[in-house]
Amino acid sequence: MNITIAGIGYVGLSLAVLLAQDNDVTAVDIVQSKVDALNARTSPIKDNDIEEYLREKTLNLKAMTDSLSAYKKADFVIVATPTNYDPVLNYFDTKAVDGVISDATAANTDAIMVIKSTVPVGYTESAKKKFDTDNIIFSPEFSREGQFLYDCLYPSRVIVGEKSKRAELFAELLVKGAIKDDMNVLFTDSAEAEAVKLFASLAFRV
Repeated sequence: MNITIAGIGYVGLSLAVLLAQDNDVTAVDIVQSKVDALNARTSPIKDNDIEEYLREKTLNLKAMTDSLSAYKKADFVIVATPTNYDPVLNYFDTKAVDGVISDATAANTDAIMVIKSTVPVGYTESAKKKFDTDNIIFSPEFSREGQFLYDCLYPSRVIVGEKSKRAELFAELLVKGAIKDDMNVLFTDSAEAEAVKLFASLAFRV
């Protein structure tokens, strides 16, 4: 499976390492130093598990800044770009997510885009209408700071915000890369998955 991950932050890099064990993964970022570090098998962020996997595991992983080239060959495009939240305005800045969806849709109409970024409830359905595509799924991540890859390897649960064969396929990719056995895999609609992520984030802040 060819997978492109947009964003080499904590979430994106953890997913890239997890999935590169069994798939061809291309990580994309606008910051050249992150791309260079990853191609040299050096983690651009501090995470002991990521550093160990990059150093010791055989991973089908490369990084680049040319996002359009990466999107063209992707079966899945995972969106892991930041969505800064303004608590005063109660507003998520989804411009980076919008940009990935726009570029990926233009480059490859067959790619399934899976949003891992935190977005407001209703975003996935509105994005499908805005970009005139049904190929968007939301799947929340539940990672703790400093344990991002660990929480991918031993996830508390896997949630995909769609009930379909492609949603099942994506969940299987996550399960296959994990170490934990018998994990709880749930398929919901997109709004429910978005709400679960928001509630989990609020609980963590408290």
